Amino acid sequence: MSKHIKYKYEEGLILQDFLAYIDETYGEHYKTSDNIECFDAWIALGDATTTFRDTAMKYLWRAGKKGSSEDEKKDLMKAMHYIVLMMYNDHYKQKD
Repeated sequence: MSKHIKYKYEEGLILQDFLAYIDETYGEHYKTSDNIECFDAWIALGDATTTFRDTAMKYLWRAGKKGSSEDEKKDLMKAMHYIVLMMYNDHYKQKD
């Protein structure tokens, strides 16, 4: 049983917003007709970890440079998403 934790730095709210962001990415934007994502190709090629890392760095690098707080938040969410994908590839994906 988990206990309720009062997060000092709004981690619960941030994670809730992050999950809502991820849910929005599951549209048809980058999928092929046979439901393959670009991420799947990177994983199949064997270079997903560095691609996910580099893409996260790109979004961190540009965060705050577009001018609006909302754009910065979106870039940070994108960076977090690529870090999660990197964790999936390195630590959670079932190994063949």
